[in-house]
Amino acid sequence: MESRSTTELVEFRYPFLISARPNPLPAGRYRVHIEEEMLDGLSFPAWRRTSMTIAQQGLSSGRLLQAYSTTPTELAAVLAADGAVRP
Repeated sequence: MESRSTTELVEFRYPFLISARPNPLPAGRYRVHIEEEMLDGLSFPAWRRTSMTIAQQGLSSGRLLQAYSTTPTELAAVLAADGAVRP
């Protein structure tokens, strides 16, 4: 089965909550990583999302601090509440 992944950067101006973490995440730049797999047996290409994570990277080193699972609905809600921007 064919798969693909995409990454998007988002920047939060204010601390925010997601369901995978009990405490707020700090404001800053986050990487959203989406994994999808192609659905077989259709006459047109279609993809199913298999995972979506949001992660903050260390400011100076660029290393990953921690990734949290999220959903498109949850991410859209926290982005809208923050008025977040895509750099």
